[in-house]
Amino acid sequence: MSIRPVDFQILMPKVNEVGKNLSAEQHKMTSQVLGQAEQSVKQAEQQTKSVHSQREAQKIAIQEKQREQKKQKGKEKKKDEENPEKEKNQQKGTLPQERRTIDIRL
Repeated sequence: MSIRPVDFQILMPKVNEVGKNLSAEQHKMTSQVLGQAEQSVKQAEQQTKSVHSQREAQKIAIQEKQREQKKQKGKEKKKDEENPEKEKNQQKGTLPQERRTIDIRL
């Protein structure tokens, strides 16, 4: 079997079409790979940002708790400064069983 000139004239345009199709498929595959790479980069950036935002949120929560604790300690100190004599007088006059403070030690 050999290719005759008439067959050759018919095959040449088909070869060009097949080449175009292969080129288009390769281009499509390349663009898909690039799209996936860009998407993975964006996803990685988003994940790192979310981790940083979680840490920041935790820091803020911790700072708020510390502020509240400082406020409570400040209020307790003020109470202790205002009424130290009253508490001493009350504790001296009552028995240990009658005192309202509970001492728990671990």
